[in-house]
Amino acid sequence: MSSRFTLFAFFLFLFLSACNGQKPDGTPTVGGDKDKHGCIGSAGYQWSELRGECIRLFEAGIRLDPQAKELNQTTSAFIVFKSMDEDAKVELFLPGEKAMILPKVGQQDAGTWKNKKYTVKQWRGMYSVENSKKKLLYQGAAKK
Repeated sequence: MSSRFTLFAFFLFLFLSACNGQKPDGTPTVGGDKDKHGCIGSAGYQWSELRGECIRLFEAGIRLDPQAKELNQTTSAFIVFKSMDEDAKVELFLPGEKAMILPKVGQQDAGTWKNKKYTVKQWRGMYSVENSKKKLLYQGAAKK
């Protein structure tokens, strides 16, 4: 009976370790890297404050490629809207920075969202990000 109990305890330990997001040796399991919102980073998910859900930027966002030479990088920026019909705010995801929400400037403007550091502009399906000195940093087109 004691060997059965030992075997049961061992399998229970393995099961609970797997549910914990770690292997018995303490290394993380694939998909066990949930953040405080429950987003699994290893699967490409991150939290969108604007949408209030975990998203994959490459699926939900509009990719903007670097334009300024001093950026010296190939990592894209992304913008996300709450929905295609709701553009009062845009969420800007820049490499190496915390995501930020920019409010729309003016109701009749074709598309300008702004905070103290960045401006996102939209013109005929093309989006751009400028810094406070009006230097073009990123640009890209919305998928159709």
